[in-house]
Amino acid sequence: MLRKPENLTRDQLQKLIEFLKTLKSEDRISTFEKVLDQRTNYFTVLMENIDHPHNISAVLRSCDCFGVQNVNLVDDRAEYSVNRKVAMGSSKWLTLTKYTKHQNNKRKALEDLKSMGYRLVVTTPDEGAVSIQDFDISKGPAAFVFGTELTGVSPEASEMADEYLTIPMYGFTESLNLSVSVAIILQTVTSKLRNSSIYWGLPDHEKELVMLNWLRKSTPRIEIVENRFFNQISNCD
Repeated sequence: MLRKPENLTRDQLQKLIEFLKTLKSEDRISTFEKVLDQRTNYFTVLMENIDHPHNISAVLRSCDCFGVQNVNLVDDRAEYSVNRKVAMGSSKWLTLTKYTKHQNNKRKALEDLKSMGYRLVVTTPDEGAVSIQDFDISKGPAAFVFGTELTGVSPEASEMADEYLTIPMYGFTESLNLSVSVAIILQTVTSKLRNSSIYWGLPDHEKELVMLNWLRKSTPRIEIVENRFFNQISNCD
């Protein structure tokens, strides 16, 4: 079993990262570093009990494409699994937090995001919601909450929402597919963010944790590799 990052000292963490980097090509490490520099936690996504795993996988792909590192998933039925063909491998590059074990998973997820300083932004087709084009990114980090296509977000999300957001539409259809909505919203807000003066990059320590996760997930027989590494450094001590 791999050691949890929180159980490693900063020195151990950094040495492990540098060691695992030696197992990769320079081009691979360069790609990791370039992508990592474009990651943000200024925005995050929360999905509540999405009916179709296909949609969840498509949302994960959009999050990866637009540099949103952290994704949250409420799954009361604990049935979700990644559709690899749709996700195109994106799930392993994201930090996914699942809520499956609490008495009220939805409220727990919402409260956690609030405690981290996110304003909760609920998407809705209702009049009175702010258009995505007018969304003010300068008001602080935002968690975009998405519910099922049939019933929308949960009552808890509606109750705790700080803002309501809508995508203007001009046809007969009143709503978009979930994954399409997420892609439009993330493309719009991340484009605004990258063109603003707001610092949106990941903190250094979070960058290290993400890099470690990427290196681990792309290293065959990682448990054996890490065990040898820690045995070596313990012998040196």
